[in-house]
Amino acid sequence: MKFEYKKWFSENPQFPKIRKPNTIDLWHPADTQELFNENLKKYPTSSHLLNYQQKPITYKYNNYGFRTPDDFTLEGEGNVFLGCSHTFGIGHHLKDIWAYKLSEMIGGKFYNISEPGSGIMTQYRYLNYFKNKLKFKNVFHYLPDECWGRYEKVNNDKFQGVFHWDTLSNDLVDFLYDDKMIHQINYVFIDAIRYFLNQNNINYYLITNSSLNLGEINPYHESLTPARDLMHYYVEEHSDLTDMFYYKYKNKINDNTDNSILLNQIDPRKIN
Repeated sequence: MKFEYKKWFSENPQFPKIRKPNTIDLWHPADTQELFNENLKKYPTSSHLLNYQQKPITYKYNNYGFRTPDDFTLEGEGNVFLGCSHTFGIGHHLKDIWAYKLSEMIGGKFYNISEPGSGIMTQYRYLNYFKNKLKFKNVFHYLPDECWGRYEKVNNDKFQGVFHWDTLSNDLVDFLYDDKMIHQINYVFIDAIRYFLNQNNINYYLITNSSLNLGEINPYHESLTPARDLMHYYVEEHSDLTDMFYYKYKNKINDNTDNSILLNQIDPRKIN
């Protein structure tokens, strides 16, 4: 194969059509109706699950199949939100996810281009794909621990997918999932994101804190509201993320340079 700089990407934008545009889903992997029914049988008196039963979640997609009420056009300026299922909001009402809350606080179009189950490779590709299709002044990127070992592959049919360690040879697992290699690959893509944003005077805000919850999700929690699937973050943890990102935004603590020392030193409980 002859390799030419940028030629392959310009001819193969490689954007997957995962969800049908302008549609609404009542369930979304891993927040499935089957799982909900199983959990309801196990925890029949959980006020949280009963509340989700009374007030179902909807996943409403825009003109590109992303979970946001704002279509992706060049008609209005907004902010880009980049991440995995936590930013997409699996198991949550839209109003309860950190990205939507932050968007409401700072104003502008809510350009949520997050993808459940994705890692830095997919997130970089999405940003690269939409960089000339949207007007935006800030990128808010949530990259928790669970995203760092997710690698993307390109199949012959031009479909991208995240492959898993249990499908690989032992040698390849040892190579790709070594801590140093995981950090190396993620840092390369973070720097690539930084370069593009710096070239266009766009602010970059990155947080890598994983969930503040250290235990299992409690369907009977008295002070925290679990996600409907009992797997993703509590609603209150989304609020904490909103506060952390807003603190960085308000105080102009961006990550356009290597501010990694600051990434995990913001305690939302101490933010006024």
